[in-house]
Amino acid sequence: MNHQRVPSGDDYARLLEPVTATSVHHAVYRALCARLMHGVYGAGQVLGIQELADELQTSTMPVREALRRLVAQQALEPTRSRSVRVPLITADRLLDLRRVRLLVEGQSIEWATPRLTSADLDVLEQLARDIQTARVDLTASLELNRQFHFLIYQAAQSKVMLGVIESLWLQSGPYLRAVREHCGLGREAIDDHHDAVVVALRAGDARRARDALEADISWPFDQLSPLPSSEEH
Repeated sequence: MNHQRVPSGDDYARLLEPVTATSVHHAVYRALCARLMHGVYGAGQVLGIQELADELQTSTMPVREALRRLVAQQALEPTRSRSVRVPLITADRLLDLRRVRLLVEGQSIEWATPRLTSADLDVLEQLARDIQTARVDLTASLELNRQFHFLIYQAAQSKVMLGVIESLWLQSGPYLRAVREHCGLGREAIDDHHDAVVVALRAGDARRARDALEADISWPFDQLSPLPSSEEH
């Protein structure tokens, strides 16, 4: 019997630890990026500058700078009250994010296919296994999934493309959260998409690798498409 569990605050505890003072501005930005990618913030959620500064144990200045950068990347949007929020889920935004992700990430894996080494493929194969076994740990499984995808995208050797993909993932985070809340942990396994990607990459078949990747990207959007848009609430 599959038992579904609603994500709790404990699932995100590792993403909410205070940052250390290396480069504080960069550390705050990367911490907020991680939270967005992992769906810690829901669609429409307003992010308070002072609250974030208190959580990260830093001043408001690096938080303001990080939020400004994230607004520029379309991961957040300004409000009339001069605060920022996570964009609402709308049908148009879902469609737009999906088609651009398929286009950009699909092209990236085609570029990466001949450049991935045998060692890279071994790591991808292990990550695919780890994603499957870590499914009950939401934070761990999402982080492993990020590592899997970005190892491939980095092999494409395009810094411009990598920056575009990161922006798309920042914008997609709230949708991943919505999928988890809708489907729970007892959802149908989708990890065979990762296995199919690795098999195609080992064969040097860029077209088949792209097809498997597109199936993986499309799955969460397919789960959200019948749901009402957050703008309707």
